[in-house]
Amino acid sequence: MRRALNSARRHDQPFPSEDQIRRVVAETIAANPHSIGRLRLLFGADGSICATHQEYVEIDRPAKLGILNLNESVSVPIDKSFPYTRNLRILDDAKGAGFDDFILVNPNGHITETAIANLVFRINGQWTTPPLSDGVLPGVMRALLVEKAGVVVGRISAEQLDQIESGFVVSSLKIAQPIGQIVDRYLQISPESEQMRGLFAATALATSVG
Repeated sequence: MRRALNSARRHDQPFPSEDQIRRVVAETIAANPHSIGRLRLLFGADGSICATHQEYVEIDRPAKLGILNLNESVSVPIDKSFPYTRNLRILDDAKGAGFDDFILVNPNGHITETAIANLVFRINGQWTTPPLSDGVLPGVMRALLVEKAGVVVGRISAEQLDQIESGFVVSSLKIAQPIGQIVDRYLQISPESEQMRGLFAATALATSVG
Protein backbone atom coordinates (compact mmCIF):
# COMPACT_ATOMS: atom_id res chain seq x y z
CA MET A 1 0.00 0.00 0.00
CA ARG A 2 2.81 2.36 0.84
CA ARG A 3 4.50 1.70 -2.49
CA ALA A 4 1.28 2.10 -4.48
CA LEU A 5 0.33 5.34 -2.73
CA ASN A 6 3.79 6.81 -3.20
CA SER A 7 3.68 5.92 -6.91
CA ALA A 8 0.31 7.64 -7.30
CA ARG A 9 1.61 10.77 -5.58
CA ARG A 10 4.74 10.87 -7.75
CA HIS A 11 2.62 10.77 -10.91
CA ASP A 12 -0.18 12.98 -9.55
CA GLN A 13 -2.73 10.22 -10.12
CA PRO A 14 -6.00 9.79 -8.23
CA PHE A 15 -6.03 7.04 -5.61
CA PRO A 16 -9.03 5.24 -4.05
CA SER A 17 -9.91 5.98 -0.44
CA GLU A 18 -9.00 3.61 2.38
CA ASP A 19 -12.69 2.75 2.87
CA GLN A 20 -13.04 1.86 -0.80
CA ILE A 21 -9.91 -0.31 -0.71
CA ARG A 22 -11.07 -2.13 2.44
CA ARG A 23 -14.49 -2.73 0.91
CA VAL A 24 -13.02 -4.16 -2.31
CA VAL A 25 -10.63 -6.38 -0.34
CA ALA A 26 -13.41 -7.71 1.90
CA GLU A 27 -15.74 -8.40 -1.04
CA THR A 28 -13.00 -10.13 -3.05
CA ILE A 29 -11.91 -12.40 -0.19
CA ALA A 30 -15.53 -13.24 0.64
CA ALA A 31 -16.22 -14.19 -2.96
CA ASN A 32 -12.99 -16.24 -3.25
CA PRO A 33 -12.27 -17.71 0.21
CA HIS A 34 -9.02 -19.59 0.85
CA SER A 35 -7.50 -20.69 4.15
CA ILE A 36 -4.23 -19.18 2.95
CA GLY A 37 -4.64 -16.82 0.03
CA ARG A 38 -2.66 -14.42 -2.13
CA LEU A 39 -4.30 -11.04 -2.44
CA ARG A 40 -3.25 -8.81 -5.32
CA LEU A 41 -4.33 -5.19 -5.72
CA LEU A 42 -3.99 -3.35 -9.02
CA PHE A 43 -4.48 0.41 -9.22
CA GLY A 44 -5.38 2.19 -12.44
CA ALA A 45 -4.12 5.59 -13.55
CA ASP A 46 -7.75 6.78 -13.35
CA GLY A 47 -8.07 5.95 -9.64
CA SER A 48 -9.75 2.57 -10.17
CA ILE A 49 -8.90 -0.55 -8.21
CA CYS A 50 -9.01 -4.26 -9.06
CA ALA A 51 -8.42 -7.07 -6.56
CA THR A 52 -7.86 -10.82 -6.96
CA HIS A 53 -7.60 -13.50 -4.27
CA GLN A 54 -6.08 -16.87 -5.18
CA GLU A 55 -5.02 -19.88 -3.18
CA TYR A 56 -1.44 -19.58 -2.02
CA VAL A 57 0.75 -22.63 -2.52
CA GLU A 58 4.20 -22.35 -0.97
CA ILE A 59 7.10 -22.69 -3.38
CA ASP A 60 9.70 -24.65 -1.45
CA ARG A 61 11.48 -26.31 -4.38
CA PRO A 62 15.02 -24.88 -4.64
CA ALA A 63 15.51 -22.47 -7.53
CA LYS A 64 18.07 -23.03 -10.26
CA LEU A 65 19.40 -19.68 -11.45
CA GLY A 66 21.50 -18.68 -14.40
CA ILE A 67 23.40 -15.42 -14.84
CA LEU A 68 22.57 -12.71 -17.37
CA ASN A 69 24.81 -9.70 -17.94
CA LEU A 70 22.75 -6.69 -18.95
CA ASN A 71 24.24 -4.55 -21.70
CA GLU A 72 21.97 -1.54 -21.49
CA SER A 73 22.21 1.15 -18.86
CA VAL A 74 20.07 0.44 -15.82
CA SER A 75 17.49 2.99 -14.74
CA VAL A 76 16.30 2.52 -11.18
CA PRO A 77 12.70 1.18 -11.44
CA ILE A 78 11.04 3.31 -8.77
CA ASP A 79 7.51 2.19 -9.70
CA LYS A 80 6.15 -1.27 -10.38
CA SER A 81 3.85 -0.88 -13.37
CA PHE A 82 2.44 -2.82 -16.31
CA PRO A 83 3.40 -4.06 -18.81
CA TYR A 84 6.16 -6.45 -17.70
CA THR A 85 7.11 -7.34 -21.28
CA ARG A 86 10.88 -7.03 -20.87
CA ASN A 87 10.95 -8.96 -17.59
CA LEU A 88 8.75 -11.76 -18.91
CA ARG A 89 10.95 -12.06 -21.98
CA ILE A 90 14.00 -12.47 -19.74
CA LEU A 91 12.12 -15.08 -17.71
CA ASP A 92 11.23 -17.00 -20.86
CA ASP A 93 14.87 -16.90 -21.98
CA ALA A 94 15.96 -18.27 -18.59
CA LYS A 95 13.52 -21.15 -18.76
CA GLY A 96 14.58 -21.86 -22.33
CA ALA A 97 18.16 -22.18 -21.06
CA GLY A 98 17.10 -24.66 -18.36
CA PHE A 99 16.89 -22.25 -15.42
CA ASP A 100 14.02 -21.00 -13.28
CA ASP A 101 15.23 -17.40 -13.65
CA PHE A 102 18.36 -15.30 -14.20
CA ILE A 103 20.48 -13.39 -11.72
CA LEU A 104 20.78 -10.04 -13.47
CA VAL A 105 24.12 -8.20 -13.48
CA ASN A 106 24.13 -4.53 -14.43
CA PRO A 107 26.70 -3.02 -16.84
CA ASN A 108 28.82 -1.95 -13.84
CA GLY A 109 29.21 -5.57 -12.79
CA HIS A 110 26.86 -5.45 -9.81
CA ILE A 111 24.17 -8.02 -9.01
CA THR A 112 20.67 -6.54 -9.07
CA GLU A 113 17.69 -8.93 -8.97
CA THR A 114 16.01 -11.60 -11.09
CA ALA A 115 13.49 -11.01 -13.88
CA ILE A 116 10.57 -11.16 -11.43
CA ALA A 117 11.92 -11.09 -7.89
CA ASN A 118 14.50 -9.69 -5.48
CA LEU A 119 17.51 -11.54 -4.12
CA VAL A 120 18.93 -12.12 -0.64
CA PHE A 121 22.34 -13.78 -0.27
CA ARG A 122 24.38 -14.95 2.68
CA ILE A 123 27.94 -13.70 2.17
CA ASN A 124 30.58 -13.84 4.91
CA GLY A 125 27.92 -14.76 7.44
CA GLN A 126 25.64 -11.79 6.63
CA TRP A 127 22.30 -11.82 4.81
CA THR A 128 22.52 -9.10 2.17
CA THR A 129 20.31 -7.69 -0.59
CA PRO A 130 21.52 -5.36 -3.39
CA PRO A 131 20.72 -1.62 -3.13
CA LEU A 132 17.92 -0.03 -5.15
CA SER A 133 20.47 2.28 -6.76
CA ASP A 134 22.01 -0.63 -8.69
CA GLY A 135 18.75 -1.11 -10.60
CA VAL A 136 16.52 -3.01 -8.19
CA LEU A 137 12.73 -2.82 -7.99
CA PRO A 138 11.65 -1.88 -4.43
CA GLY A 139 9.88 -5.17 -3.73
CA VAL A 140 7.46 -5.48 -0.81
CA MET A 141 9.07 -8.61 0.66
CA ARG A 142 12.53 -7.09 0.25
CA ALA A 143 11.47 -4.01 2.20
CA LEU A 144 9.96 -6.12 4.99
CA LEU A 145 13.10 -8.22 5.35
CA VAL A 146 15.30 -5.13 5.53
CA GLU A 147 13.01 -3.40 8.03
CA LYS A 148 12.13 -6.35 10.25
CA ALA A 149 14.31 -9.42 9.61
CA GLY A 150 17.89 -8.20 9.85
CA VAL A 151 18.74 -8.25 6.14
CA VAL A 152 21.27 -5.54 5.29
CA VAL A 153 21.54 -3.58 2.05
CA GLY A 154 24.92 -3.82 0.37
CA ARG A 155 26.45 -3.77 -3.09
CA ILE A 156 27.33 -7.23 -4.40
CA SER A 157 29.69 -7.52 -7.36
CA ALA A 158 29.50 -10.37 -9.84
CA GLU A 159 32.98 -11.33 -8.68
CA GLN A 160 31.43 -12.27 -5.32
CA LEU A 161 29.17 -14.94 -6.80
CA ASP A 162 31.58 -17.64 -5.66
CA GLN A 163 31.39 -16.27 -2.11
CA ILE A 164 27.63 -16.79 -1.84
CA GLU A 165 26.99 -19.42 0.83
CA SER A 166 23.22 -19.64 0.42
CA GLY A 167 20.40 -17.45 -0.79
CA PHE A 168 16.73 -16.82 -1.48
CA VAL A 169 14.57 -15.50 -4.28
CA VAL A 170 12.12 -13.21 -2.48
CA SER A 171 8.80 -11.74 -3.59
CA SER A 172 5.23 -11.45 -2.38
CA LEU A 173 4.40 -14.59 -4.37
CA LYS A 174 7.44 -16.71 -3.54
CA ILE A 175 8.00 -15.29 -0.02
CA ALA A 176 11.49 -16.85 0.25
CA GLN A 177 12.34 -19.58 -2.25
CA PRO A 178 15.70 -21.16 -1.44
CA ILE A 179 18.35 -21.04 -4.16
CA GLY A 180 19.74 -24.51 -4.78
CA GLN A 181 21.97 -23.82 -7.73
CA ILE A 182 23.67 -20.93 -9.54
CA VAL A 183 24.63 -22.14 -13.02
CA ASP A 184 26.59 -25.31 -12.20
CA ARG A 185 27.43 -24.52 -8.56
CA TYR A 186 25.23 -25.94 -5.81
CA LEU A 187 24.42 -23.79 -2.79
CA GLN A 188 24.10 -25.05 0.74
CA ILE A 189 20.59 -25.29 2.15
CA SER A 190 21.60 -25.56 5.79
CA PRO A 191 19.51 -25.73 8.99
CA GLU A 192 20.45 -22.08 9.53
CA SER A 193 19.14 -21.03 6.12
CA GLU A 194 15.92 -23.00 6.73
CA GLN A 195 15.56 -21.21 10.05
CA MET A 196 15.99 -17.91 8.26
CA ARG A 197 13.37 -18.92 5.70
CA GLY A 198 10.97 -19.56 8.59
CA LEU A 199 11.71 -16.08 9.93
CA PHE A 200 11.06 -14.55 6.51
CA ALA A 201 7.73 -16.40 6.23
CA ALA A 202 6.71 -15.33 9.74
CA THR A 203 7.57 -11.72 8.88
CA ALA A 204 5.32 -11.87 5.80
CA LEU A 205 2.46 -13.43 7.78
CA ALA A 206 2.69 -10.87 10.58
CA THR A 207 2.22 -8.02 8.11
CA SER A 208 -0.44 -9.63 5.90
CA VAL A 209 -4.11 -8.67 5.73
CA GLY A 210 -5.57 -11.72 7.48
